[in-house]
Amino acid sequence: MLNFSAEILDPDWGCAYQEIADSVDIGDIKACFVKVNNLTSFAEQLSGWVLDTSWMTDLDKGVRRQYDYTVKETSNILVEIFKSASGGGRIGEEFGELMVSIGSARALEQIFHHAKIPIAELWKPQAKQNEGFDFHTVCKQDLVNFGEAKFSARKNPHGSAIDQAGRFISEQKHLRDRVHLVNLVTPKSINHLDDDNFGVIAAFSINSSNPLGIFQNALQTAINFVQETSIKSLYLVGVGEEC
Repeated sequence: MLNFSAEILDPDWGCAYQEIADSVDIGDIKACFVKVNNLTSFAEQLSGWVLDTSWMTDLDKGVRRQYDYTVKETSNILVEIFKSASGGGRIGEEFGELMVSIGSARALEQIFHHAKIPIAELWKPQAKQNEGFDFHTVCKQDLVNFGEAKFSARKNPHGSAIDQAGRFISEQKHLRDRVHLVNLVTPKSINHLDDDNFGVIAAFSINSSNPLGIFQNALQTAINFVQETSIKSLYLVGVGEEC
């Protein structure tokens, strides 16, 4: 039986996080829930997240120049998306997927003490192109975790997130990210990746008054996924807006 842990409140972001606990051992699968209760605050923090270029400070001059234009171009596009959402109203697909991506990375940072990596759209070759995984984190074991985010205004797309992550792994899109990740994570994390030691994050929107029921369904799909692949860990992150 699934249960929520105590809430971790994040008033600056206008949300709260809860780990999903299970009465039985689910091995290499961990899950958590993000409940957004102030969309305006959340959108403002998303803008700050993408405008924060401090991660570029320690890069060498050539690498900074490599990313500089893409970061400026994409961050401006993303901030406009966040501004449109901060006024309230219906969440569009573009904002929804970014909310799931960045909200999930934030939750993993707060609950499981992952290190954040700038959202992939800031360093992918072109803005708003599906180049592969949406976001990444590094866990305490120095493993890179590759995140796939799915948003729906009506459904709970955990199956789509897990399935797409599986397709991306089979297409070696995680390895295609290595050329960028080598500039963003430690050599130890890259060595783990080279040895096929990495994790996956399946992040999805939740549109239900019973999120634990959604996680229960997602868990069985996740168990099958882990058994069929060589990944070391899988994180399930559901993101829902409080009505």
